[in-house]
Amino acid sequence: MELAAARNFSSAAATRHVTQPAFSRRIRALEKWVGTELVDRSSYPVGLTSAGETFLEAGRDLLRDIYRIREECRQMGRAGIETIAFAGFHTIALNIFPDLLARIEMQTGPFITRMHVTDFYECVESLTLGRCDIALCYAHEFGPQVLHTGQFRSKLIQTEAFRLFSATDHKGKALIDPASRSEAADLPLIAYPSNCFLGRVQSQLLLSFQNKGITFQTVYENSMSEAVKRMVMSGKGIGWLPESAVTRELATGELKAVGNAASRATLEVLAIRKQGTGSAAVETFWSHL
Repeated sequence: MELAAARNFSSAAATRHVTQPAFSRRIRALEKWVGTELVDRSSYPVGLTSAGETFLEAGRDLLRDIYRIREECRQMGRAGIETIAFAGFHTIALNIFPDLLARIEMQTGPFITRMHVTDFYECVESLTLGRCDIALCYAHEFGPQVLHTGQFRSKLIQTEAFRLFSATDHKGKALIDPASRSEAADLPLIAYPSNCFLGRVQSQLLLSFQNKGITFQTVYENSMSEAVKRMVMSGKGIGWLPESAVTRELATGELKAVGNAASRATLEVLAIRKQGTGSAAVETFWSHL
């Protein structure tokens, strides 16, 4: 970081209170460990290679995470209260979990909670390795079935529709509607990657259109429902969204559901944990779900 800022080995070494040769050896050792050059020494002042820029940005993220985790640990120690660690889908963490937690706390009193937002497979990995106590995930027959192994137990929190949405014009009419599609034109799709959970459900729902000769062209792709929603609202295309992510936009008329019954799915919202007994806080929360 010092070298990237100073762009000079001598200045960076002085800032780190080491000699310039010692500092250069450390950089060389780091490059040897990474397996490629991180510093472009062919120019003056020196700069970072593309790999160096990537490594620097990742290093900054790691450093922020380390300090954040340290502060969380300190707070836990000061409070002397157990923390419930959650892992969950972004949409669930943003739109469902806050109300769920509030309803339970009305019965039990407050909890200290920590949420790690991630994808389906990392939720399962976090449960398996003990990095979280409870995972909050979507489930559907089109999605991965790895939870059916006997090492997990789950509770159904709620169900919600997964539907195709379009932005609207000033009259509240959908800007893009498969029902009024020109036969020659592909429909612009704001899509989820095929390797994420909602992407797998989306892929199956697309078949309902393909069987009728309606085709799509992906114009933007993102694994986060909130990002998909923002792009749909811009009018760039239509996209599938869980209804909990569009409650406000449906009320204001900014978004409108399109498609037919065959292009919709019902998602289950599950709370999942490993078999066995957890902390007192986890057991209290689980019993009130």
